[in-house]
Amino acid sequence: MVVRYLDNQINNPQANHNSNQTFVSQTFFNRSELNQILSIYGKKVSEGKWKDYAIDHLENSAIFSFFRNTFESAALKIIKHKRTSKSKLKYHLVSASGSDIKRSNEIDLIIKYLNNSNLEVIKK
Repeated sequence: MVVRYLDNQINNPQANHNSNQTFVSQTFFNRSELNQILSIYGKKVSEGKWKDYAIDHLENSAIFSFFRNTFESAALKIIKHKRTSKSKLKYHLVSASGSDIKRSNEIDLIIKYLNNSNLEVIKK
């Protein structure tokens, strides 16, 4: 398992110890969203399409990444954006190349798309 730290405060024990400030500014998936995402993840794992996942919590977004192999880059990502005036849609399904596959304000539509589509990673 590979652990990557996105925040210097985690690596630096001398940093500010006020953890409440760190978590207040980050974006998270709620329990309902995680249940839906992990449900489709479990289905795809049983089909042999996905092998691993990662969850990143950043200031303006939370990212759930799906991996075909632990040592490769993410095949797909579900990104939850904080509601701002710039970001009109809350959820984005993003490919490995970074292009948007599907956008929606509801996680249900993203999960439905993943459930109904036959997304395959194609290597050249």
